[in-house]
Amino acid sequence: MKEINMSDNGEIEEVKKEEPKETAPIHKKEESKEKKEDINPIKKDEKPKPDVKNEIQKKKSKKKDNKGIKKLWTDGENIEKKKAILILSVIGLIFILGLAAFYYFGIYKYSPKPKDETIINIKNSYILAKEEPKIFAQVLVDRPQEPRTEESPVNGQLFTKSEMEEMMSRRPIAVMVNNHAQARPQSSLNSADVVYEALVESGITRYLVIFWSQGPKKVGPIRSARQYHLEWLSPYDPVFIHDGCADTDNPRTDACGNIYAYNIKDIATAGAWRWNDGVRNAPHNEYTSIVSAWDIAENRGWDKFPTDFESWDFKNDADQDQRGDGYRYKIVFHNRLNNAGLYDATWEYDSTTNSYKRWVGGKADIDQETNSQVTAKVVIVQETSIYSAYDDKGRIITDTIGQGDAIILMDGKEIKGSWKKNTRTDRTTFYNSNGDEIQFNRGRIWISVISQSLGEFDIIEQ
Repeated sequence: MKEINMSDNGEIEEVKKEEPKETAPIHKKEESKEKKEDINPIKKDEKPKPDVKNEIQKKKSKKKDNKGIKKLWTDGENIEKKKAILILSVIGLIFILGLAAFYYFGIYKYSPKPKDETIINIKNSYILAKEEPKIFAQVLVDRPQEPRTEESPVNGQLFTKSEMEEMMSRRPIAVMVNNHAQARPQSSLNSADVVYEALVESGITRYLVIFWSQGPKKVGPIRSARQYHLEWLSPYDPVFIHDGCADTDNPRTDACGNIYAYNIKDIATAGAWRWNDGVRNAPHNEYTSIVSAWDIAENRGWDKFPTDFESWDFKNDADQDQRGDGYRYKIVFHNRLNNAGLYDATWEYDSTTNSYKRWVGGKADIDQETNSQVTAKVVIVQETSIYSAYDDKGRIITDTIGQGDAIILMDGKEIKGSWKKNTRTDRTTFYNSNGDEIQFNRGRIWISVISQSLGEFDIIEQ
């Protein structure tokens, strides 16, 4: 059906008009809805039943997912375990290779060969001690009431009867200790009973250290012996530890030959080990243990203190009002080969302890094991003749048998005196200006042997 309309501009427009479609009566639609409601009636309070198949399918899917997660977790754990085992294996291999390298380069390669092939060279590893071990610590705890009535024949220290009984069942240990500037600080000088300090070659000094009352687990560094060291240690009849010795055709310098000629109880480097602190290199890094040395000596039957030992005379410290003011004292061992003073020693009197504190090379001399300054109750400056052996090594001869002048620092005073030694096996005896044998204070005794012509001793006032 068409309609004709007139537009605003006067034109005729033809508009096509759609005819309406027939629609179903409304009452029929409502009737069909009612029929559907009658066929599937649902109560308001009743919930629809779950779909069982869907629920089963969901549970199966969930189980599969759980199994997958468990499998992934288990696989992850296995991978982590394998990684851990691999890492531990690598670490273990590195550790074993490190031990092998340490043994080869640190011990085997630098291990000295003793002249006598019958000497056993035992290699042990020792732990660096933080504090000086006390041999009688347990005894003192168990018997605190026991008085100290027994005097050490070596340096006069007092011990209980139980302590002295144990000490008499072992020998003194003599150790050659390195004093090269690269060997400092040394270990366990503050545990020594007696120390001998003397020149070797090139203006360098070295220590012969006697241990008996204490048994430190780390001593050193160890160095080689000279003939005059054998003459000083002979009266102690000790077990002797050293790394090498002067081997010559001259009996005045042939330490290696005379070690056997004198029947010295030599264990050389048995029980020694090398220690690397990242600073020192061979030959300044070899150490020993006094406890280990006593074990070795016992196995060889050297387990008794010598019965014919010649003791010095000892006394208690002087009363406070009888002590001197004390000064600082400087010892120069070689005024021509002075090495910029690296081996010059200085001692300073400490009135609070009635002892002497030590400096070497201008620095405080420290015991590495106790981290304390080296001290002595008595310091002896012994003058003697020292001269060249005129050999290819520049070795020297030091007269130990005979007599000469000495200065004894004790109780804050300087005592001018003399020394005398009749034979190699005699102990050096010291006398005051009246010719009376000197009574030493109890404790560590330090003997510095200097040349009559090349050495110097000066008092430096504070």
